[in-house]
Amino acid sequence: MKYTKLGKNGPMVSNICLGTWPIGGGMGTVSEKDCINTIESSLDQGINFLDTAQMYLESENILGKALEGKRDKIILASKLSNWNSIEDIDLAIENSLRELKTDYIDLYQIHSWKTEIPMEETISRLINLSDKGYFKYLGVSNFNSEQIEEMNSHSGDRIISNQPHYSLLFRNSEIDPIPQSHKLGIGSIVYSPIGRGLLTGKYKPGHNFKRNDARFGHTAFSKENFERGYKIYEVLYEWSKDKNYNVSQLVIAWTLHTTGVVSAICGAKNPEQAISNAQAGDINLTQDDLDEINKITKELSIFDKN
Repeated sequence: MKYTKLGKNGPMVSNICLGTWPIGGGMGTVSEKDCINTIESSLDQGINFLDTAQMYLESENILGKALEGKRDKIILASKLSNWNSIEDIDLAIENSLRELKTDYIDLYQIHSWKTEIPMEETISRLINLSDKGYFKYLGVSNFNSEQIEEMNSHSGDRIISNQPHYSLLFRNSEIDPIPQSHKLGIGSIVYSPIGRGLLTGKYKPGHNFKRNDARFGHTAFSKENFERGYKIYEVLYEWSKDKNYNVSQLVIAWTLHTTGVVSAICGAKNPEQAISNAQAGDINLTQDDLDEINKITKELSIFDKN
């Protein structure tokens, strides 16, 4: 497992981060036993970075159970997802701390831009909570470069990370905000590197997700996107069939070779997926590899936000 500093002054994090939306129940029901085994398998592989959020259903509660006695070895990230007043921010982080069974969060992120409350007020409140020891580092999620610059200014350059959507299928973030964040010394933690499963080959065009799976009816799974994703899988399968890794691992590794990307958030529902994701962090792609991958997928990749 490889480790890199997150941002200019952040902690050392593994280049694979366990994303906990799936074990929280966001992609269908997962037994608590499988959830805990998945977390333990990730830690056994050297992953020290785990990402959750206020809105990730049972995720924080499950993490709290799984990490008892192991908290000091983990860089734990959560997010402020829902707030309608400044007071709601205090309640949100207090609830997250209670669910996670910890007295501090390493990286606390604003889940998305909000217009109802001045964002400088949100930042001010979060800095106050950080100074009181509720969390160590401040990050943002789903912000574009202009929003990041504005928030970084309000925070006194205290933002160390941004969390954009990025994969070989959905490539808009390599235009904005990954390079701009990098120039500011802000590390990008990319989510959905396997395109929410579209790049794994597991789901063929026409597949119908269950209603308790967040992918049901999601715009990312339009007919065109599904067909593009599966075609990317097919061409990469042919390209990599003589390699010692599978396509899922390849597309994760590809994101990590993007300048400015510090870690890839990879969800998992079972230990086998967790182990496979972790191993992707050790894949080294040459410039020739990257050039070939970009060439054979160029007409299939999407540079629009989804």
